[in-house]
Amino acid sequence: MNIVNLLINIINITEVFFNSLCRMHLYFESSNMKEVVLFLILLFQLSTLPSVESTGFSVDLIHIDSPLSPFYNSSMTQSDILIKLAFNSISRARSFKSNIDQNSEDNTIVIPNRGSYLMQFFIGTPPQGMLAIADTGSDLTWIQCQPCNICFNQSFPIFDPRNSYTYLELPCDSNSCSQIPIHSCGNNGECNYKALYLEGSSSQGTLATDTISFNNTYNGQRIEYPTSVFGCGHTNAGTFTPLEGGIFGLGGGPTSFISQHGAKFGKFKFSYCLLPFYYIQGASKMKFGVDTQTYRTRVVTTPLILKNPSTYYYLSLAGVSINGKMVEPDESDIGNIVIDSGTTYTLLKRSWYERIESAVVEAMGYLGLARNALEPFSLCYNAEAISEYPLITLQFSGSEYEVKLYGSNTFISINQFLCFTILPSDGISILGNFAQVFSNVEYDLDKKTVSFAEADCLME
Repeated sequence: MNIVNLLINIINITEVFFNSLCRMHLYFESSNMKEVVLFLILLFQLSTLPSVESTGFSVDLIHIDSPLSPFYNSSMTQSDILIKLAFNSISRARSFKSNIDQNSEDNTIVIPNRGSYLMQFFIGTPPQGMLAIADTGSDLTWIQCQPCNICFNQSFPIFDPRNSYTYLELPCDSNSCSQIPIHSCGNNGECNYKALYLEGSSSQGTLATDTISFNNTYNGQRIEYPTSVFGCGHTNAGTFTPLEGGIFGLGGGPTSFISQHGAKFGKFKFSYCLLPFYYIQGASKMKFGVDTQTYRTRVVTTPLILKNPSTYYYLSLAGVSINGKMVEPDESDIGNIVIDSGTTYTLLKRSWYERIESAVVEAMGYLGLARNALEPFSLCYNAEAISEYPLITLQFSGSEYEVKLYGSNTFISINQFLCFTILPSDGISILGNFAQVFSNVEYDLDKKTVSFAEADCLME
C-alpha cells in the first residue's frame, strides 16, 4: 500500500471513529449495559483498515440458538430448542412449497421464516455494524432504517441512511427494482419494496445501494463492496428479535449478495462449514470466492438444477441408503430436493419418508421404538435402548461417492428419546443443516454445482 492510500485510510478511520464516538455518546444514554457491550464489540471491529481488492474472504457464522449467540435463551433446555427448531423447519418448508407451487408469473412470493445462522457485516460510509440472518432461502438483503414508521425493537443502532454519504435510492425504472418480487413506485419516483413472511412478518421500505463491508477473518482487514443493492426498511413488523437487524440474502436470484458481487471477488462461489448449534469451541465459517474443495478427497459434486423460483438451490437426490439398502424416490429425482442452510431438519416427501423410516426401523430393531411419541417427530427411540446407529448415506446424481451421515447428523437426544432428524413433508423435500454439519458445502454458481466433503469445521 503506498503512502497516499495509507493516509486516505487513516483519514477514513479517524472519521469513522469520530462519528462512532458521537453516536456512542447518544447511545449510552438510552441503552442498557448488555446493549452497550454489543455496540462496543461492533465498534472495535471497525478499527481494521479496509482492503480495496479481494480474491475472496471469510466470515464467522453463529447459530442463533448457540450459547455464543446474542439470541441465546438460557431458560430453554437443549430439548426445548430442538423441538422449537423442528416446528420452525416444518413452517419454513411450507413457505418453500407455497412459492414453488405458485405460477412463475406471480409476484406475491412469500419469504420463508428466518434461517438459522447470524452473520455480521457493516453498511454505509462511515460503516455501521449490523447483525442479520444469513439466509440461502432469500435473495434481498434488508435492514431496518431511520426514519422508522414502524420498527421492531432493535438492541443496536438502527441504520440512518442520512448519515452515509454513499447511500443512494434506486429509481422505480431501474433494473434492480424490476427484479424485486413485490415493488412499487414512490411519490418521488423511488423504488419501494415489500417483503412478506409466511408467519405474518413483513418489511417495507426503499430499495437503495450503499457500501457493504465485512471483517475478513483471513487477515483481519475490512473488505468493502460499494453500490450493494439492499432494502432500507422503514416499516417492519412481526416476530423479529431485538438483535436481528434484518436478513442477508444468499439465494440464487439476481438481487442476492453472491449474484451481485461474485465477479468482484473472483468467483461466483460461496461455501460454509457448519458446527452443531450447541458447540461453544468456535464459530462456523462462510467463505466467498474461495476454492474450498481443491485438496479434499472423496468430494461429492452434484449439478444445481435451474427451476422456479430461482432463489432456491435445487439438487437431485437419487436415493437414501440405510445399511446398504437403497431407498429411491417415488418419482423423477431431477431437482427433487432443495438444499438450505436455514432449515434445521431434513424433510422428505411423505411417501418417500415412510419407506426410509421403515428401512431405519428394520436396521435398528423394534426394541425401544417410540413412534409419534414426541410431536412433531415421527420416529423416536427410548435412548437407553440404542447402542449404535445405522449407516445412512445420500446418493446425489452425477457423483460416484455418497454423502455419509453420522449419528450426530441423523439422531438427536430430546429428553429421554433419540429422535430421527428426517421428518415427513407434504409436497417438498429439503436438505437441512443437521445433515450438513461437519461438512464443507460449496456452491459454485459458475459451474452450477454443489459439492460436499467431510471437514473439521473448527479448523476451517
